This record gives sequence, structure tokens and C-alpha cells, in this order.
Amino acid sequence: MSSTKRIMGDMNTLLDKTVIVKLSNGRSYSGLLSSYELNPFIIGLANAKDNENNVYYKVFINGLMISEVIVKSPPLFDVREFAEMLQKTLGLRQGDVKLYEEAGVITVMEKIKVSESGVEGSGPMAQRIYDLYNDYIAKKKKGDVK
Repeated sequence: MSSTKRIMGDMNTLLDKTVIVKLSNGRSYSGLLSSYELNPFIIGLANAKDNENNVYYKVFINGLMISEVIVKSPPLFDVREFAEMLQKTLGLRQGDVKLYEEAGVITVMEKIKVSESGVEGSGPMAQRIYDLYNDYIAKKKKGDVK
């Protein structure tokens, strides 16, 4: 996987998560990562607060000013980990589970879609995956899954 796709995948997992953006001029902002662009690099934060406790509905930050992007807690849903778990738990063939890491999406038998948002699809297999997903997220919240 190219480094650009890897960065996009990492950034996609951070969307709607709280991040701290430190700037080269000493300022910093914390807020929900609402959008980003890689070329040119721009980050959009929603409900942002700066280091002087000023609150802003939206802040767009020029990537040339960014020195660090800090994430305090990892996302609960690890798309690769869950895809591997699905394949093992359900005894599916490798081609039945397709991983789109940069998008944060898994498809199962081209009928069921799984992402951080949940499970989309219907039928007995979708219900089984939905149950596994809920169990996985509950365990992640407790810290029971790696």
C-alpha cells in the first residue's frame, strides 16, 4: 500500500474523532476532525477550542502551519482486525471478505457492508455479523480486544 493511501486510511479513521492540532507558531486547537485534504494539506475541525479557550464552530487550518496532529485515544473499530476476525469466526473464504482499508470498509460476500458506523445488509448472515460487531465494539470499549 502506498504511503498516501496509508495516510488517507489513518485520516479517515480519525474523522469525527477529537484531535489536537499544534501549529508551528505555538497555537493549538482541539476539536472534532470534520474534514481534511491531502493536497494541499488542510484540516477542518468542528467545535474547536484554541489554547486560549476561545471556542469556534469551524476552523480550517493550513497544513503548512501544522507541526503535530495528536490523537488521545484510538478509534474503537479496527477494520483490518475485524475483517480477520470475521473470516476466522464465520469460516469464510478469503475472497468472501474484502477489505477497503483506506475507506474503512469491509464487504462480506459483496452483500454486507461493515464500517465504523455499523453493519448494512439483511438476512441471517447480516444478523450474525451485526451480533459479532456489537460484541466486538463492547469488548473494545472494555479493553478486552487488542
